[in-house]
Amino acid sequence: MGKNHKDRDLLLVDQTLGILRFYHNDDVKPDDYIFPLLDNDTPFAKFVTQADKVRMRPELRHKMYQEISSKNALINKYLKKIAEKAEIEKPLSMHISRHSFAHIAQESGAELSAIKNILGHSNLATTERYMASFDTSKTDETLRNVFAKKQSSATAPEESGATKEEQAIELLKGMTPEQIIAVISAINK
Repeated sequence: MGKNHKDRDLLLVDQTLGILRFYHNDDVKPDDYIFPLLDNDTPFAKFVTQADKVRMRPELRHKMYQEISSKNALINKYLKKIAEKAEIEKPLSMHISRHSFAHIAQESGAELSAIKNILGHSNLATTERYMASFDTSKTDETLRNVFAKKQSSATAPEESGATKEEQAIELLKGMTPEQIIAVISAINK
């Protein structure tokens, strides 16, 4: 895979190999496109490596990027139709699938540096910004902890048969000094 003028090697997992086998053609040439989206006979088709593409004439490079952009739009259109048929209400696109992969990898325990390498980002800060939009794990955990403590402190004393004094102490433990002073003031009225 080439991105940011760097070649990367990626493991071809079983799912990937299955897709490649589906598109395999016995009379394929080494520099043919794998997927039947771009025409192997276009002038830019023989520019395979990133170094080749850099040496390409600007007008030919522009034509190649226009063709790739057009095919990306076509694939995204098909993904939208698939989403409709599958009754998926959220938008689907190749870029969303990239975000989804990164999110699933993170939830599976993958290290950020590994995700950075797979996505082809040049630095970790890019990956952190990329993933920040859907990393809710810290806020989710905070909410669980706060409400679990409130729930348990509010119900546990009654369920355990604690005295009223013990229940009051348990409730006061979760309060700030200002809240405790306000409670005492209300009692003294």
